[in-house]
Amino acid sequence: IIWPITVFIIVLIYRKAILRLINRAKKIELPGGLSLEAIEDDIEEAKELATEIKSERTQEVQNFIDKEGIRLESEANRKMIENGLKVSPSGLNLSYYKGIANSDPRLALVGLRIDFELMLKNLAKGFKVQFDEKEPISKVITKLLNAGAITFKQYEFINVIFRISNSAAHGAEISKWQVYEVLEIGQVLVDDYLAWLDWGFKK
Repeated sequence: IIWPITVFIIVLIYRKAILRLINRAKKIELPGGLSLEAIEDDIEEAKELATEIKSERTQEVQNFIDKEGIRLESEANRKMIENGLKVSPSGLNLSYYKGIANSDPRLALVGLRIDFELMLKNLAKGFKVQFDEKEPISKVITKLLNAGAITFKQYEFINVIFRISNSAAHGAEISKWQVYEVLEIGQVLVDDYLAWLDWGFKK
């Protein structure tokens, strides 16, 4: 009789902690990384951050993106070449990765990460943030934050997107529809970069 009562009391005391462990167990696949549910949580977090990033923009910047977005995207690689920056594999047209996602969702996210890494290193060069090409991108992102080149919300957002792409690269299951969501969310960062690419290099 004592043992069942003891177990019951322990469950009552540590109920929240036990529930957290159960929820975590639902989200983790062993072996093989994160489950669809865990990635979905990251996608939801990224959506919230994307909304907050948009709200941080000045009306002038938002109007500029709304008006000039298509032109900026079409001229992205030309602008980068003109300013001594590395070009984007997709030309910063994220629809490029939708095509890849149709046959290989994981590869699409790996490609997106490579594109974003190039974009962030270009941003560092534009803001004259010193970094070594061999150092981890996480350090470059931190340097961008410390230099005021990106906001804290952008910093958080980038890390969530990279967490999703890392999970995919390490074997986590992800659907093409989830990749589509990530690409749609990721556009917020591309838009800010394209706007900077235009005004940051005015002659």
